[in-house]
Amino acid sequence: MITVYVKRPHEDAYKTEIADTDVLNELVDGDFEVVADDNLTGISLIVNEDARGVLANNFPITSEGYLDWVYGPCVFVKADGLSLTDTDIELIDQFLAAKV
Repeated sequence: MITVYVKRPHEDAYKTEIADTDVLNELVDGDFEVVADDNLTGISLIVNEDARGVLANNFPITSEGYLDWVYGPCVFVKADGLSLTDTDIELIDQFLAAKV
């Protein structure tokens, strides 16, 4: 089990534990892709690849210097596959507070 952080549009983020990637599909409501924000080193964002422009936008990200949006649910994970720490979650909360 690893600890991840889930953010859905118009809802507060919450911490949960997952056992495998099948749970990621459930959390993002479908097939997922991995993206990153330039300001969240070591943390990846798991998003629904089919949600772009269809589901409600969640928050903006900067990826490789370009502004983009996360649509629908997003799951924050450690890029190395380990559990998010309390420090990681605090960093994500600060990131989201600046964006939402």
